[in-house]
Amino acid sequence: MQQTLLSFAALLVATILSFNQIQASMQSRKQAVRAELEQMALGVAMQTMEVIRARAFDAATVGRSSENRASTSEFTSPPFSTGNHCQVFGGGDLCDDVDDFHEMEPATVEFPLPESNMDFEVQAEVHYVCSDLQRVDKGGCTAPTPRKEVVLKVQDQRSDGRSRLPTPIRYSEVIAYP
Repeated sequence: MQQTLLSFAALLVATILSFNQIQASMQSRKQAVRAELEQMALGVAMQTMEVIRARAFDAATVGRSSENRASTSEFTSPPFSTGNHCQVFGGGDLCDDVDDFHEMEPATVEFPLPESNMDFEVQAEVHYVCSDLQRVDKGGCTAPTPRKEVVLKVQDQRSDGRSRLPTPIRYSEVIAYP
């Protein structure tokens, strides 16, 4: 009887240890997948930032040469328009300056994979920033300034509506008018 109980106890301990090892392995794999997704989202954010950075700084600077510089008093005053349909991610080009991307309709950007593509949703915010890189609305200076901060939020999209990343990746840069 004691030998049977001892063998059951040994079997129970072995099962628990095996279960814990499998859980640790699964957790490690989940972390590796999350890290890969974060890297893909970061790549999408950097690619999107290149698209935005290629635009004119402000509507007042569209089509201007470097000799015919605009003054900050000519720049668009906040609040910027929202809900723009920036089609630079796969169609026409409706956004020709940086602040046109402020709270645009979320864009879907594909990340190419060998067997299929992965979709990421991109949202953008644009704000004027002071020389100390604090947002104008947080105090310190008044808008407009020759610097705009672009904040991108990138989240993976699945066909079932769920996301693998618990929170969107945030990527920001300050773009300055020369």
